[in-house]
Amino acid sequence: MYEHIAPYYDQIHASFTEDVALVLALAGRVGRPVLELGCGSGRLLLPLARAGYQVTGLDNSPAMLALARERLEREPAEVQQRVTLLEGDMVAFDRPGEQYRLAVVACNTIMHLTPPQLVQTLRGVHRSLTTDGWLLLDMANPFVIAATENDNLLTLEHNFLDETAGQQVLVMAHNRLDEEAQVLHVTWLFDVSPVGGGPVQRTVATSDYFYLFPHEVELRLAEAGFALEALYGDYGRQAFDEESGRLIVLARPA
Repeated sequence: MYEHIAPYYDQIHASFTEDVALVLALAGRVGRPVLELGCGSGRLLLPLARAGYQVTGLDNSPAMLALARERLEREPAEVQQRVTLLEGDMVAFDRPGEQYRLAVVACNTIMHLTPPQLVQTLRGVHRSLTTDGWLLLDMANPFVIAATENDNLLTLEHNFLDETAGQQVLVMAHNRLDEEAQVLHVTWLFDVSPVGGGPVQRTVATSDYFYLFPHEVELRLAEAGFALEALYGDYGRQAFDEESGRLIVLARPA
């Protein structure tokens, strides 16, 4: 999905920093090294490295990892030395001999996995965590997703200027909810045109988001050998409820 939209996705999320303080606080509590699955262009990875943590980032998108490497090259040598970037599928993640104190899957990334893939991924993380390590999963509130209306409407999500390329970028989205399968199908339209006017180039990207309710998340964690520690509804660690903005899961190896 990211091959053609990586620069736009990166710019859309560049200003999102609400979760950084929470991740840094957890890292400060448990220590290093840190593993981030679905690290993308390094939005979370770089603040961790700047704060002194040894961090490994895994992503299956060469385009997103290329952006991460570009960012990393602009950092001081000591920050660069703390970062390991890996290309690969989190479902197949396995690094024998490597042990992490904290594993993070941020910003809905875990929702790209089907329930069986989720369990397989969690088992791989379990093998890679120290016995006193922590796992943080950050996903959208499933109760909010389940209330999505199937109205067949396009919604304007973003409209911004790509200053580097001199282009105006318009992002629209269409959602289709499959309640029985508990999956939200999203189609994005990226319409890009020269700032001064001209032909519009459209790129279509699609993704499926599998959502689980809290009790289902706990069951999947248990299947993979984890015990649920806490459910938060926001990055300030407020208790989760059906109207929360997020579903943030904190777990430890059982």
